[in-house]
Amino acid sequence: MLKPGITETLAMRVLDTHLASTFAEADGEGYPDLLSTPAMLGLMERACAKAMRSALVAGHLSVGVKTEIAHLQPTSPGVTVEARATLQSIEGALYWFDVVASDPAGSIGTARHARAIVNREQIEQRAAQRRAV
Repeated sequence: MLKPGITETLAMRVLDTHLASTFAEADGEGYPDLLSTPAMLGLMERACAKAMRSALVAGHLSVGVKTEIAHLQPTSPGVTVEARATLQSIEGALYWFDVVASDPAGSIGTARHARAIVNREQIEQRAAQRRAV
């Protein structure tokens, strides 16, 4: 059973695929060649998911449900970013984490993130049903 206070850390090197500029799809859109907020969030979610692995039984996984995020500082390509997730509380089916992302120069972002444990087959079936509508 998971208990508040557990922590998990993940790191990644910022690659071209993590840059905000990769999100430009329409003429006139322009974003910097810096770590994107979605990529930072992805790393934060993965750190939380890693912290929850011991609570999972076969056929189950954790999914993100809610996030409040602040992207505070820019990070250049090639720099290693780390996300440290700490389980703060368990409220019903939700596991609430505080997450801090940092690079070698210091904190770059913070988040409060909730995850839930779901049956993988059931949630994928629900998604397939929604697609059929």
